Amino acid sequence: MDGKTRNRKPTAAASSPAITPGENDGTPPFDPQINERMAKEIQMEFGFRISQLPSKVVRSTGIVPLCLFLLWMLLIYTNHYGLTSMLIFLSVNPKMCSGQLGYWESFIHRSTDYRKLFTETRFARTLRLDSPALNPYSLWRGVVVISFSTSLTYIWIALIALRHELWHWKPELLERYLVDAKASFPGRHLPESWLNSVFNLYESEHAKRTRNRIQNRNHRASDDHRELLKVVRCVFRNLLVSSCVVFVMWLALLQTQFDSHNILKLPRSMVPPLQIAVWHLITDTFYYFPHYIAHTPRGSKGIHHKVLPEVLAERLGSFLRNAHKTHHRSKANLAIAAWYCSVTEQILFNLFPVLLGPLVTQIVADKTGNSTVWGTHLITLYVWLLAGTATSVLAHTGFRTSWNDPGSHDEHHEYAFGQHAVNFGTAGLWDRVLGTKGIKSTEGAIDWQHQRLKQASLAIASKRTGIPLTREQTLVGEQQVLDYEWIDSRVEE
Repeated sequence: MDGKTRNRKPTAAASSPAITPGENDGTPPFDPQINERMAKEIQMEFGFRISQLPSKVVRSTGIVPLCLFLLWMLLIYTNHYGLTSMLIFLSVNPKMCSGQLGYWESFIHRSTDYRKLFTETRFARTLRLDSPALNPYSLWRGVVVISFSTSLTYIWIALIALRHELWHWKPELLERYLVDAKASFPGRHLPESWLNSVFNLYESEHAKRTRNRIQNRNHRASDDHRELLKVVRCVFRNLLVSSCVVFVMWLALLQTQFDSHNILKLPRSMVPPLQIAVWHLITDTFYYFPHYIAHTPRGSKGIHHKVLPEVLAERLGSFLRNAHKTHHRSKANLAIAAWYCSVTEQILFNLFPVLLGPLVTQIVADKTGNSTVWGTHLITLYVWLLAGTATSVLAHTGFRTSWNDPGSHDEHHEYAFGQHAVNFGTAGLWDRVLGTKGIKSTEGAIDWQHQRLKQASLAIASKRTGIPLTREQTLVGEQQVLDYEWIDSRVEE
């Protein structure tokens, strides 16, 4: 691989013609450039920059890293001052949280209560899950809580992201349904303006969602309910597989000095961020190289050919390519299809790299005699797995928002095969080192942000001058039509 980044910036699409008052409706004409000049001045104002700072910070850092940072700040405050004093400062009744450890201790106690209720059920007694012999394994907090919370996180974020897909049909395709609705019996007894308002609302929302779409295509499951059912079945199978793999990981952790019982004491403030940084590096490493090999075209020489015998390298490439091809059946991304993949890929790509880090740090801590301080803590493990699940789903939404930009993974899906494939890692470290970092999505994000800033400043300028925006100015935030440089027609056979 060469060290240069790939892909060129897409060309700008033709803009819509400006329509100003005075051309057709007889109102006095005005200079539309007044708002343009005012908008440029507004973008330089300190107050405007401050108002745009929160969304800029969230979008540049990512919502998941930002949440991790806030949790770290809460951990520092709790370890140094105690959560009770902060609750009093926030006018929250400290009795709502038991003890200095607050919500974490309350969560553990409540989880234990749910476990007791479950073991008293007929189902649990039949399977002898209430046996005292299982207590040393802490399977409830190590397997059930992790599996349930990560599955719930996956489903919840995927359903929220599906709201974009509700508006993906082009309005012109739905116009005939509007005509049929007006001709129907109920439609003849309703004011026509009501039906037009509903259609106009959809048209407006369609334009809003379309301008935030990164790829100029839909996922197969968005247009075919049979494909959607196939995706849902596959995802739920992989959620079940994930629970089994978590069970194995938990048993492996229990073979170390990992403490699964005395967990109420929180870790030291600097331990979780350092551990998570190491886990990120491990995840990026063990995800990048299998992922890169899976995207190496047949007949091409990749990194694995330099370190492995030719026959073994070819077999490894074929094995990983076949395991990964299900996920790339559609070039477009869909949040609920983040884990739409084979069982082999779910284990080797999505689970093993993420679960390896906590196990490695615990083993290292044991070997160095520092397991009490630097060993993996249960709360850090919970946060890490929830963050990994959320990141995976958010990377597949396919839409830019003020708090999430999955453009890097969209570019990966668009250029999935051949010499132009990019963005194989999770943290981006190895992509930068080995020159597989794509630049098209980064440039697109910058252009998208500039459009948003211009749209916001034009709206403020219109209020200040009293001059309405032209149609061209109103649509300034519309996503540009992507040219053929962005659309990759190659599909691996």
